[in-house]
Amino acid sequence: MKNPETFTTECLVGLHRAEELRAQIVTSPTRTIEATLRVYNQLLLSASASNAMAGLLSEVHPDAAIRDAAREVEQRVSKFYSELALDRDMYDALAAVDVSGADHDTQRFVAHSLRDYRRAGVDRPPEVRERLKQIDEELTKLGQQFGKTISEDVRSISIPSTDVARLAGLPSDFIAAHLPDASDTITITTDYPDYNPFMTYAADDDLRHQLYVQFRSRGTPGNEPILQAILTLRAEKAQLLGFPNWADYITADKMIGSGDAAAQFIEKVWKLAERRAEADYTQLLEQARAIDPANGPKTTVVHDWAKTYLENLVKRERYEVDASIVRQYFPFTRVLDGLLAITSQIFDLAYVPVRDADVWHPSVKVYDVTRGEQPLGRIYLDMHPRDGKYKHAAQFPFKDGSLGVQLPEGVLVCNFPEPSATGHGLMEHDDVVTMFHEFGHLMHHLLGGHRAWVTQSGVATEWDFVEAPSQMFEEWAWSHDTLARFARHHETGEVIPKTLVDKMRRADKFGLGTATVQQIFYAAISLGFHRADPTKLDQLAEVKKLQKRYTPFQYVPGTRFHASFGHLVGYSAMYYTYQWSLVIAKDLLTPFEQTGLMKTAVTYAYRDKVLAMGGSRDAAELVRDFLGRSYDFKAYEKFLTEP
Repeated sequence: MKNPETFTTECLVGLHRAEELRAQIVTSPTRTIEATLRVYNQLLLSASASNAMAGLLSEVHPDAAIRDAAREVEQRVSKFYSELALDRDMYDALAAVDVSGADHDTQRFVAHSLRDYRRAGVDRPPEVRERLKQIDEELTKLGQQFGKTISEDVRSISIPSTDVARLAGLPSDFIAAHLPDASDTITITTDYPDYNPFMTYAADDDLRHQLYVQFRSRGTPGNEPILQAILTLRAEKAQLLGFPNWADYITADKMIGSGDAAAQFIEKVWKLAERRAEADYTQLLEQARAIDPANGPKTTVVHDWAKTYLENLVKRERYEVDASIVRQYFPFTRVLDGLLAITSQIFDLAYVPVRDADVWHPSVKVYDVTRGEQPLGRIYLDMHPRDGKYKHAAQFPFKDGSLGVQLPEGVLVCNFPEPSATGHGLMEHDDVVTMFHEFGHLMHHLLGGHRAWVTQSGVATEWDFVEAPSQMFEEWAWSHDTLARFARHHETGEVIPKTLVDKMRRADKFGLGTATVQQIFYAAISLGFHRADPTKLDQLAEVKKLQKRYTPFQYVPGTRFHASFGHLVGYSAMYYTYQWSLVIAKDLLTPFEQTGLMKTAVTYAYRDKVLAMGGSRDAAELVRDFLGRSYDFKAYEKFLTEP
């Protein structure tokens, strides 16, 4: 096990190399593709190596001292990036390279690099550039602290063993994994493998309420002042760069183009989903009344903490889908094996286990990915929860690919149930969908990681397209043709019945309205926080207002959701991305309607025309090349409005 000092030394190797290359470029009298652009590309790869390792291990390493050391490296790399982005000498060096006769990708590399320098403020006065550097450094530290507070803030509720009857409704394997401790207390935490099943199955409304409040209070009280500081600095940076607010600045180079356009998009989707959400809510209210005949007529609202539980009951009773039965077909190991087999077939890949890889935790699985004799890269799978680890699901880059220089490596970080002596690690179907979603990002990073220029490699498209390939890949977790390849009952081995999958798909449409307006609520927080004057923003009041406007569910006293909304750091004003990308994802699926999901003539075309292209073209152009036309709203509208 490395100590923090050894880790820091190893992690900084890339940064030190980048600093050397930076000096080499700006002092060289030669301005050519080979002497300037190739060296600059290597500079970016070197800095990225330190940044990726630090960014990953600050979130996943089991040793808190290593996590802290990684955050310090992140700060140093962030400072380097900030100074580089405002380095006029480097800008002039890149601008002096004649690429008029170069290929498209090289011309794009230079044009976008110079654009990004200008967006960073390289042409601003020296005192403004200095302040921009300070802001970036402060934002890095604040963002780290915001995320760290969420990761380390695991809350819980306690149930005396004498009240074990209050666990009614929960699956037997969940109860077996939550036996009383030495003090005869059963503990349920806010980590997802506890939280999601408990909110879905626990019949005890009071316990669900308690756990919901704990879950939605994570990050308090510390994260609200941190968020205030982040919003203030972002607003200042935007204004220094000539934009009225951060939302307008951060969307200017994205597909959507502006904060106003993002706001209009949010309203458009909300209006499409509003009627369906009202119908969903009415069914939830009817279900709440039905389970309490004595007091049912008095029930006038559905509380947010009851939503998931009631949705499960509706699906079980009205759509004949019992999630506690569905999960029996999804033991973790089989799901993972099935996912690897499916992607192997549709993308022509092979996964070769690596037994001697240097990993940060014994549970991490490592595979080299190949096509025939051709190596394509490496993936790391860190799939189960532990103390101090990142609490959500995400794909992290470990190495950015560059054709002829280095292969891409990516990491899947998730928090799924772990198989053990007492259980098979049974997954909710929602967890299966999440696994496929995140693996979609991993495939994009890996298959797109073979472009010559690193800024076009992997998941390097416009930010508001990034989710489309992963959202599209969720469909493979819904088709019986694909599920039947791995979804087998953990005891009997029975393949999941097609009739059950058909019912699951019908049941999934229930709750689509409420789920969509919930996403719009989150997008409105993300955008609204970054359009408001941070000196006048009352965070909790704004959350209450937006929840009332966009969702049918009332604010629950004692909660402060925004304090644990980690996307406010990573996505800032752009949480609208999830719905924007979903519009494109639904359209990307239309060629599969006639062929099915496993037809390689279509999957290979998608692989080669979209994923493998990385960021070498605008996203709209990639989609048009695959579809044979520009994307439109029709498939998404059909998905959202049809029964």
